[in-house]
Formats: sequence, structure tokens, C-alpha cells
Amino acid sequence: MKQKILIHFCCAICGVAIIEKLKGNFEPVIFFYNPNIYPEGEYEKRKEAVIKLAKIYDIEFFEEEYDTKNWTKKIQGKEKEPERGSRCYDCFEIRLEETAIFAKKNNFKIFTTSLFVSPFKNEKVINGIGKKVSGKYKIDYLSMSEIIDDKKENWKKTKELSQKYNFYSQKYCGCIFSMNKV
Repeated sequence: MKQKILIHFCCAICGVAIIEKLKGNFEPVIFFYNPNIYPEGEYEKRKEAVIKLAKIYDIEFFEEEYDTKNWTKKIQGKEKEPERGSRCYDCFEIRLEETAIFAKKNNFKIFTTSLFVSPFKNEKVINGIGKKVSGKYKIDYLSMSEIIDDKKENWKKTKELSQKYNFYSQKYCGCIFSMNKV
């Protein structure tokens, strides 16, 4: 029996190639927690695409509450920060911490995220947060380099699989501030 791994998903596009990579050695389980996504209609589109992916790959899907108030409180005062700045750090941290809490409560021994897949995200920052949170909750974190050999090739595979399955393709990271940059 394969070990279960909880994967925080930001969207189907970023997650599909990770599923392909992990399913040989693990039993992937999807966790959708993204209180940053704005507006709620956008959140629903991304969630539906991830549910579609879960059905295609016959994977368990869990969703945490769409808690925009907690997210807004966490990033308060950083609304004017540039993309990839401290607001994004806090956004990653809140999502990975909630993933680790869910993993711990549900007896997962390891977790990871799809956040580091995008070429627009700094995997070193995301993996640093993942390791920090894993230490706090005493649960293992699988970093990008432990899953993906080549980020550019993985992104290419991700795009191919996303087109094959006709997943919803968003135009911005997710929050109101990144939406205003489009």
C-alpha cells in the first residue's frame, strides 16, 4: 500500500503534472484551500477544475472553508506590495499552514503543494515556507526538487495535460491585487 501524500492545490493547471509524477510512489490526496482567490466566481471555477482533475485521476478531494476574512486580515497593510513581495509570502504561508494543520489532523505523514509549479512563482520561497511549517507541525514536506527534475519541462507537461483535459485556465494568480495587474 502506497503512502498517502496531501497536496495543496492552487489550481488544476499547476497540479496536474505533480499528480502524474507522484502517483507512482504515493497515493495523492488533493486539498483545496485558497482564500486569496477573488472574486468568489473565480474561486468556484478553479475549484471545479480541480474537482474534475480529482475525478479523472480517481483521487480524494478535500476543500477547506473559503475564508477570505482571515486571508484579508493576514495581508492587511501589504495591499500595495509588488507581486512576489511580502504579501505573497504571507499568502503562501497561510495556505501551507492550513494544509499542514489538515494533514496533521487527518494522519498524513507528508504534504506538498502545487504552488511551486508556476514559472511565475519562486519555488525557493515556497519550499522555505513548506519546510518551516512542516517543522512547526512535525510533518514532512516534499519540496519541488524532490518531485520535479526540470521546472521548465514540467511546466510544458502541465500545459499539455491541461489542454488535453480542457482545464480552466486563469489569467492571474488569484487575489484582487494580482487581478488588477492583468
